Parts: sequence; structure tokens; C-alpha cells
Amino acid sequence: MWSEMSELRIDVSELRRERQDLITELAEFLEGKTEAKVETAGDEVIVRGEVTSKKMFMRRLLKEFLQRVNVKGKVKKRKSDSDTLIIVKSKKPIFCDRSGLWKKQLEESLQKGDEVMLFTLGEVKYQMLNYLNKRKDIEILKLETRQMKKRDKGTGLKATVRSRSKPDNLQKL
Repeated sequence: MWSEMSELRIDVSELRRERQDLITELAEFLEGKTEAKVETAGDEVIVRGEVTSKKMFMRRLLKEFLQRVNVKGKVKKRKSDSDTLIIVKSKKPIFCDRSGLWKKQLEESLQKGDEVMLFTLGEVKYQMLNYLNKRKDIEILKLETRQMKKRDKGTGLKATVRSRSKPDNLQKL
């Protein structure tokens, strides 16, 4: 049974990277839509009140806020803590083709400090892997192969990468 003054935490660390004032906007939005007390603490928004027991309602409000401020993202429940929701920004992959324009897009995204998803088909996947392997300042977090629905397209390669913090301290294999 939920107590009268239950608490719900919302992890907004990814929103802070988008715009600094989004967190205060979110707090004001939640206070306006609910009768709960809302406060910000670092990368979290803490909602105290009766409304926190209705997580589906809170998720709906958070999704409405994301649409209102034009940020593409999802609201998920944190696996380690059931009383914490987390806002995760959606990541649009960069499609790697023969023209090589994807390298410029990759550099711009890495400058922001974001994790970047790259996707490629055909022979270009070898060029992408070669490029990523040569760049010691880029860390490959995840690498997946996908068989495409249309078999004539072959196998696709999806890589999630980010910039390494200090490329000078890398160990050589």
C-alpha cells in the first residue's frame, strides 16, 4: 500500500545534455499538472505526493512533456529501482554509404559527447570497421550484425560508438 507522501524519482540526466533549462521546465510542468511537490536535485526530479502511486499517469505526463518541448525520447522504469523512472533520448542512426559523408556526421556527434549509432550495408561495412579501427579516440561499445528482411540487401552492420576520454593512455594490443 502506498503511503500518503510517497516519492517518485525521475532520472533526467539525458535531458540536461539537451538543454539546461529543460529540467526546471519539467518541474514546473509536473507541478502544474499534479498537486504534488516537485523538486530538482542534480540529475533527478523528485515528485512527492499522492500522484506518485500512479506510475502510468506519471509516464503519460512525461511523454506529453517530451512532445511539448519537441524532444524525441522514451520513459522507462529503471531496472535497479522500481520507484525511479528514466527519460531516455531516442538515437537516430547514421547511415554509412559509399560517399563518406557519414564521417562528418560522426565527428559532429562525437564532439557533443553523445553515443552514436552507425548502420551500414554491403561492402561499406568493411570501410566503416576499418575507419573505426584506425581511430584510437573512438570506442566501440556494441557491434551487431542483422540479416535484412529483403535478402538481396545482405547483412547489415550496426555499431554503437563514443569518443574516448583520453586517447593518449590507450594500451596497444
